[in-house]
Amino acid sequence: MTTDISSSAGKALEIFIAICNHGKPCSLADLVRLVGYPKTVTGRMVATLVHYDFIERDHESGLYAITTKALHTVQKGLNSDPIIVRVDLMLREIVSRTQDSALFMVKCGNRALVTKRYEGTTATRVQGSQVGMELPLHCGGAPMALLAFSPDSEVDDYLSTPLEQRTEATCTDTNKLRAYIARDRMRGYSVGKEDLFEYVVAVGAPVMSSQGKLVGAISVGNIVQRYPVERINEVGQILVDITTRF
Repeated sequence: MTTDISSSAGKALEIFIAICNHGKPCSLADLVRLVGYPKTVTGRMVATLVHYDFIERDHESGLYAITTKALHTVQKGLNSDPIIVRVDLMLREIVSRTQDSALFMVKCGNRALVTKRYEGTTATRVQGSQVGMELPLHCGGAPMALLAFSPDSEVDDYLSTPLEQRTEATCTDTNKLRAYIARDRMRGYSVGKEDLFEYVVAVGAPVMSSQGKLVGAISVGNIVQRYPVERINEVGQILVDITTRF
């Protein structure tokens, strides 16, 4: 119930998230601008976060940043998360069977956030998506899988927004995208062919919870020459096998 929510705790969490999203140390004035609270309120919340060692202030610059302790605490929580444990097993198996780099992404609003990357062992590697990147959902292997296997209402909302043209191969035609989504749901995986990064092909598949809820998507890929149609289909089946088995 909303009556059980602490508004002060909520404001502190918003400030903590704002510092994380800012991507670099920020001043109190930066935080006031980012969260929109008065300076006095923001200052109290910042002081609380500093007291509990979630953030720290550099004495020379006066800027605030996330503490190592906070990062370590979050990492411990992730390591104990059963879904993250499953994903780690999946990514290791994917790299072992394909020799190509594998990724895990989650939905972050209307974007796909890269949270994990396991490097492949093949001599041919691409940089492409890196941990921390936020990518559009209508192109690429894992992002398209996140879109395709989302509830219909979320698909409709996303396709009603302006769609970014990442490369010449990016599809922004909503009718075609709906056809791709229907196809991907039938076969269990998505394919991005030079539509997110030029010369790169990626195959993605959804990761579901034990209750059948979408929690993220995995993908694997490499340069277009390494991924002809036959290999795309083979890797797609590998992903379906792994995501349903783990």
